[in-house]
Amino acid sequence: MRRGKISENIIQRSVLKAIKYKDREYFCTHSSIGNDATVTRKSESVISVANAGLMFEFENWTDNPLFYFDIKRGFHAALNNVLAEGGMPKGVIIDLILPHKAIEQDIKKIMGFIGGLAKDARVEITGGDTEVTVNVLSPVVVITAIGGRMEATGEVNIHADMDIVMAGYAGVSGSVAAAYMNSGYINERFSRSYSELIFGQQEYMDISGAAVNAWKYGVRTMHDVGRGGVYAALFELSLKTGFGVKAELGDIPIHQETVEVCELFDLNPYKLMSDGGLLMVAENGDDLCECLSGKGIEAVNIGKLTNNQEKAIVKNDETGFIEAPRGDELYKLLGK
Repeated sequence: MRRGKISENIIQRSVLKAIKYKDREYFCTHSSIGNDATVTRKSESVISVANAGLMFEFENWTDNPLFYFDIKRGFHAALNNVLAEGGMPKGVIIDLILPHKAIEQDIKKIMGFIGGLAKDARVEITGGDTEVTVNVLSPVVVITAIGGRMEATGEVNIHADMDIVMAGYAGVSGSVAAAYMNSGYINERFSRSYSELIFGQQEYMDISGAAVNAWKYGVRTMHDVGRGGVYAALFELSLKTGFGVKAELGDIPIHQETVEVCELFDLNPYKLMSDGGLLMVAENGDDLCECLSGKGIEAVNIGKLTNNQEKAIVKNDETGFIEAPRGDELYKLLGK
């Protein structure tokens, strides 16, 4: 099998079909492609999210910047999933499994780093499991986020011709990871100040501002962008809503730093993991963008829902179509 996220077809036939029972009285959302979290019908209950873990394998992780970036990315991915389903993250559960060569100082350093992330995000580490085992050669860190539901003032009926608005930027987390994987080359190729801008993109992985303000505005259908990039997220949004999608490639926001890194390593930024991106469905996308802009949040109206099941991308007046996600561009650098 390909490394990374498994394909939609495999998920459908080998994962989702194995789920035989659904409690429709307690839960109002269930496991499906495009759903970011499970939502309960009880307003006082919690939203829980499927966990987020590391993307890479590490033989030497103790002082590896990519290892800690991967933890940071996974931490935000878990919180972002809760936010995208209308939740406010309140806590995280940390499962840490280390190879047998690990020492106590390793655990202390990893948990100290995660503790700092949790403090900055104002979420409590509520528990978890920490083990050392001969069954893994690389650390396994799994982060599960939980949160209370945000107040809702009404439901929104999703229909064709609604706008798709994007906050955040294409390829942010993937281009930072690629830079860490080739940090020596990056620092030789670019000036110190520009290298700092490339690595500094990791500060854009938090969608809380966009998600909370969009929810207050009245948006009820969102999907955060992660592995597989904007193309994968648009494909999943189509499955989530039951409508097709049509987006303008030139309108998808992207940093020049991401473009530079992707050109350097022959990566498609729109198929590259983009933690910090958020797709929102709105009746009036321009009005939503103006609302978010008033809060200091950049957002762009990139497309629409359509009455068919096509996943279309328009570039220079020519229309192409998004294929089902097949993993992330970043794996090209791993030779997988």
